[in-house]
Amino acid sequence: MSIVRGTRRLRAWLLALVLVSVLAVPGSPGAQAASEFGPRAAYFPETGFWVSDPFLRFWEQNGGLPTFGYPISRVFYQDGLLRQYFERAVFERHDHLAGSGYEVLVTRLGALATLDRRDEPPFQPVNAANDHHCRVFPATGHRLCGGFRIYWETRGGLAAFGYPISEEFIENGRTVQYFERARFEWHPENPWPHDVLLGHLGRQALAARPVPPLAVTPEGPGGPGAPIGPQPLYNHPVGCAFNVFWWGDEPNHVTNETYLDLVRDAGCDWVRVQGQWGLMEPEPGYYIFHPLDRFVDAARERGLHVLVTVNAPPAWALDIPPGTPANPVSFGRFMEVLVAHFRGRVDAWQIWNEPNIAPEAGGLIRPAGYLELLREGSQAVRRQDPDALVVLAGMAPSSLREPNVIWDDLAYTEELLALNGGEAGRYIDVIGIHAYGAGNPPDNYWPGNPANTPAWNNAPEFYFRRAEALHTAVVNAGLGHLPIWITEFGWGTATDWPSWGFGNWVSEEDQARYLVRAYEIARTEWPWVERMFIWNLNFGAFNGDGHPFTAYALLYPDGTPRPAYEAIKAMPKE
Repeated sequence: MSIVRGTRRLRAWLLALVLVSVLAVPGSPGAQAASEFGPRAAYFPETGFWVSDPFLRFWEQNGGLPTFGYPISRVFYQDGLLRQYFERAVFERHDHLAGSGYEVLVTRLGALATLDRRDEPPFQPVNAANDHHCRVFPATGHRLCGGFRIYWETRGGLAAFGYPISEEFIENGRTVQYFERARFEWHPENPWPHDVLLGHLGRQALAARPVPPLAVTPEGPGGPGAPIGPQPLYNHPVGCAFNVFWWGDEPNHVTNETYLDLVRDAGCDWVRVQGQWGLMEPEPGYYIFHPLDRFVDAARERGLHVLVTVNAPPAWALDIPPGTPANPVSFGRFMEVLVAHFRGRVDAWQIWNEPNIAPEAGGLIRPAGYLELLREGSQAVRRQDPDALVVLAGMAPSSLREPNVIWDDLAYTEELLALNGGEAGRYIDVIGIHAYGAGNPPDNYWPGNPANTPAWNNAPEFYFRRAEALHTAVVNAGLGHLPIWITEFGWGTATDWPSWGFGNWVSEEDQARYLVRAYEIARTEWPWVERMFIWNLNFGAFNGDGHPFTAYALLYPDGTPRPAYEAIKAMPKE
């Protein structure tokens, strides 16, 4: 959350306007009936699994067995979606796209399987034109020719296979070509139409990661089972951390020390604080670092690690057109001095906060503008303190796209990570994301398992599990090897502000339970999450009773613990 007053209120008001409709999918005749189980369904005794609409309809309409192979799993929850694995593909259900023709999409297995091969010659774009033999796709710069072209055009095309992402080349003695969602293999020894076969990317993908045992247990001919929901698969440590409000004046430093003691006593070992550029460099070249010095040194004395999020530029650094949060050159100079001053004392630097909302983006939201800041800030960190980590800014959860107000966090992340051939990935060590739950329990998600709450429950940004979609975007960008830190998450209780009304159905006991469960989800289901920073420890001390930030705090305004603090303190940390 931005600590600029009013920003979060504006966001909450906007998010309350979001309406997402889920349309029913009509059935169609043709496969073995299973009416007692709802939609049309077909059983495949070869593998022991069922396929039901809408997956069955997509399977039939886009090539069937030769294209996708047999089903090799049940429908189960993975990465925030309901998926079913086939020998040659993975189907995903996107309920919010029902009626658009894109309710069922095929996972980009070809793209994912070749992420580390993009520098090889077959994956380089070519300069060619269409002719009678080949078709060129400007979207990827690759050709589709001969038998592969005929197969692609007659067996499902873009919906089934995606764009070509390589040229034809020899791999393991076979002529092959990769597509976003498939690998074509040329088998001239087979008669047409079996001279083109698809690689078993689905089997490879299924073997590459843990899945719930029930998901790969054959169902038998009695009928399809219900989709399998989220399941625990791991047990890895997730770091416990707090967002902390701090006082810069020396008389209140003892208050900072008290709060840092509470972080340590809760068994958490990281704190995140916002370092406002405008307060640290109010005039060009005039630096005020001693308030942050006191806080950082006090944290380190207690064995705590420090993440500083740098944002809130001074007015003099806004001498740029809208669309860039601040002057990138001035920011780079400031970061050089700041990081050099704190070398060896600040463990990680986060470049900006929520640049997908207009007040943090310079008035006009533009991923390329944030990339300019990220470039300058990251290079300064790596020059001045190579041991410090660079963390990508977390985005404000939203599914709106209003460039002068707020921009969908998922779309913003995808566009940012795709710019200039993935340039942003060169500047970061950690992916930062924000994952709030509004008034909804952490186990619910949109649209597959919405919460039964009165409102703020009809869009993905109202759910903690929005993090799964953001992780998928990171993987698709080729950055799945980077750890994710959830630098803000939490649940607020009742507040005086109507635009934050979701807190009215979160009791203090709910807040405590949801926070502990969120850590459990990350520990047992999300091996990609390394650390989670609770929003927040103590903002009530600054904002007082009734303020939305106070509703999220784990301490009362007088500094005494709420039930959520005691729950986090008692929570196993490993």
